[in-house]
Amino acid sequence: MPKTTHPTKTALIECAADLLEKYRFDEITVEMVLDRSNISKGSLYHHFEDIYHLLEAAMIVRFARYVDTNIAALQSLLASAKTSDEMYAGLSQLSAVTQGEGMKRARQERALTIGRAITSPRMSVLLRHEQQRLTDVLVEVIQGAQKRGLATADIDPHSLAVLMQAWTLGKIVDDLSEEPVNNEAYLSLVNRVIREVFVPK
Repeated sequence: MPKTTHPTKTALIECAADLLEKYRFDEITVEMVLDRSNISKGSLYHHFEDIYHLLEAAMIVRFARYVDTNIAALQSLLASAKTSDEMYAGLSQLSAVTQGEGMKRARQERALTIGRAITSPRMSVLLRHEQQRLTDVLVEVIQGAQKRGLATADIDPHSLAVLMQAWTLGKIVDDLSEEPVNNEAYLSLVNRVIREVFVPK
């Protein structure tokens, strides 16, 4: 959220973001937000067109927090890795977290946010910025690793950045399966891909 955002608008978005932790998008009502925030209905409609506008802003804030967490982890890994094996080990650990059961809700929320942006032009504009921010940082991390000999130099960083995001989000297709894949087997395959495309030969 921009630092210049009005305090009331910020409070409404934070309240809606908290509600999204416990309730589905379609379960949250204006009354729930007003009861929790102690902000008037007039103020809500002064800052937002409707409840959906508010919830979209809250979804973007939650997506941005996810982005910030991943950026911090990736930048820390690049700063600490001294060899390609250390870089690979760090990426494998990050994959284990993003592909794990504990991130199932986060994957679902990312998918819902992306899906909502496809049907909502105003949300699409907001999400585009955060998505680009994540991709740009991934590109920077990959380029930094390539310059230091920690990553394969002949792979396009932008393409690899998109692939890395795709395989973390892609696990959602298995989250919805009746018979989910063995997660250890899945992580083993992901790690093999990481080693094949990322680690210099």
